Amino acid sequence: MNAEAIPNSALRVTSHEVLALLSFGPGPGADLSRKVLVLADLPEDSDLVRAGLATLHVRDMAEADGEGIHLRDGALVLSVILSTATEWFEATRYGATSSLPAYIVSSPHGKAAIFLRPLSQYLCLPLRADMDIADFLEQTVNGLVAEAHAMDGGLVTVRRHRLGAETAVANVKVNADGSRQLAALPLQDDGQLTLTALDESQDAGACVSSAFRD
Repeated sequence: MNAEAIPNSALRVTSHEVLALLSFGPGPGADLSRKVLVLADLPEDSDLVRAGLATLHVRDMAEADGEGIHLRDGALVLSVILSTATEWFEATRYGATSSLPAYIVSSPHGKAAIFLRPLSQYLCLPLRADMDIADFLEQTVNGLVAEAHAMDGGLVTVRRHRLGAETAVANVKVNADGSRQLAALPLQDDGQLTLTALDESQDAGACVSSAFRD
């Protein structure tokens, strides 16, 4: 995503600020978010959480009063989504060079797209309530597949994380000649994902999205 495409509603937060946001809503949703983002479950008085609260305050994303610190505006929205998350998608391209992960998170209180940036920073985009997560996932996968094709091949891996469920995986292999293969559920007798060759008419993103439909 280039700078021109970043909307004003986007939030840039660091990993320790995400830890601070999650501290406002402990529970299964917050635990799932920490697992996906590979963040430690730290107590509220830990140095990293306190540092996150401090920088949120300095950046006017939180305010302090006699009763403590309260989140504001987009930070409050993101905190609620992350703390009540029920489903995450994680997409990464691997190859001669690899992309940083892109995430889509959904909760009963909203949806967001989150892009990991260097130095443990996250670009967070709130999504419209009527946004179809499957459509956004398809666009994300197709963008990564196009990148892999431009680099003479690679592997796009998508993981779905859900509360109370095992992580599900779908892979799109892009070969140097431009041909593509999908590896996705169901599992075969040998425990491997089902491998399907995709022809030129098949949209890789749509195939991945379809593979995750229950």
